[in-house]
Amino acid sequence: MLTTLVGTRLPAKYHKFFKLPERPESYKHADAEGTLLGQAALRWLRKNDASCGVLRLESGQDALGVRLGLIDRAERTIDIQSYLIRDDISGNLVALHLAAAADRGVRVRLLMDDALTHEIDAGLLSLDVHGNIEVRVFNPFPRRRSRLISFIANFNILNRRMHNKSFTVDNHVTIVGGRNIADEYFQSGGQLEFIDEDLLAIGPVVDEVSDGFDSYWNSQEAIPINAFNTMVPHSSLEDSTQQGQQYLDEHRDGAFLKSVDDDLAKQLVDGTLALVPAKATVVQDYPDKIRKLLPRSTSVTTVFLQQNVALATSELIIISPYFVPQKAGVEFFSGMVRKGVRVVIISNSLASTNHSSVHAVYARYRKPLLRRGVELYELRPHVAASKSGTKLTLHSKVATIDRSRMFVGSFNLDPRSLYLNTEMGMMVDSDELAGPMAVNILESLPVIAYKLQLSEKGRLQWLLSAESGDEIITTEPRTTWWLRFKTKLMSFLPIEGQM
Repeated sequence: MLTTLVGTRLPAKYHKFFKLPERPESYKHADAEGTLLGQAALRWLRKNDASCGVLRLESGQDALGVRLGLIDRAERTIDIQSYLIRDDISGNLVALHLAAAADRGVRVRLLMDDALTHEIDAGLLSLDVHGNIEVRVFNPFPRRRSRLISFIANFNILNRRMHNKSFTVDNHVTIVGGRNIADEYFQSGGQLEFIDEDLLAIGPVVDEVSDGFDSYWNSQEAIPINAFNTMVPHSSLEDSTQQGQQYLDEHRDGAFLKSVDDDLAKQLVDGTLALVPAKATVVQDYPDKIRKLLPRSTSVTTVFLQQNVALATSELIIISPYFVPQKAGVEFFSGMVRKGVRVVIISNSLASTNHSSVHAVYARYRKPLLRRGVELYELRPHVAASKSGTKLTLHSKVATIDRSRMFVGSFNLDPRSLYLNTEMGMMVDSDELAGPMAVNILESLPVIAYKLQLSEKGRLQWLLSAESGDEIITTEPRTTWWLRFKTKLMSFLPIEGQM
């Protein structure tokens, strides 16, 4: 269990950036068993004689709809921890539902990393005005000077971010995974869609998430958003709510809004939700990971994943949108192959990634991994099943082990997740969940991904499977020479430790 590291005393480094307001500690409500969601969770656990119940949220629309449905059924508390939230359909929906819950007397705690929060400072400040809503930003940037200058001047601290994502209601239902709160994470049908994954869970595992949230919420890096009250122009909550509602009304006839419903939340309450009995464990870094300036310090999540992945005896499937294994990772996966384990790794192609700098570093390791028997696949940016004109980008962070265990979380297999950012995730022991997930991933690969291979001369090739037959591609598929040139230039830069 994570414990609170710091009380109300805040570090001196923040005092030079802004005037710090009062910041009382607060904690989870441990007495929410009598709530609608609490009673539903306890009934299901007793009926199924299970320690935890878990549901895979593969569909983006379902993932957004169940979040909104849970907010609407909250009676005591809503705790949300996220890397980003946007001023779009999803962000406005969540904000309006949170405001309505707060009006009912529900305590709302919203903890955001501050890497991108400045884009929606005004909206967060408006929400924070509500007596039942408190917004905090983690490891904040100053607002009175250039973020770039601040980043350079305080690189060792501001380069480290809170990447955790959790969504917990009444301390009885939680969602953990890779999705941020923005349209592209919920299959909105826009120009860009992220393929992502969440797990919804009930049982003691929810308490673990709540303990972790409390540790971050009360840590010295979690600064109340109203520290920026005089620096950022913002509207009243009433005006902000009206603007948000108007924005949604303008998109009311769109396919995305029409596709979002609260059916899964209804099913949870009436006992018909297809939860799977399972053993589940939450792992999460301590918030002080960002204070440890040694570039190779280990973390809770890193050690946990290394130990569990090493237990694979027959099959290991890893999905990591940003995959930079480094030499140690190449040796680790090579050792797994020598042990007789089938190792399958799926990541983004250059055409599908949203960070070509990461791809520039990842590309160094493709040939060494293929030579050692690791299977590599890269997501295609457009597939037949996707909406016309929509670019797909992989964002899921998933591992399946021997089709009996699965991990879903915020953790990318790269140096940034290993050493710099704080991360979290959920490990689930369940043949019923992990088996179908592994099969589904492997069966979908010919449709959604390129298979990488080496030619007889050792050159990299991309195998594209299609109804008309297989095609071998000899350059990064669906990319321009200019993108390939820029990416190649970046590969010579000493940036691996930051990816």
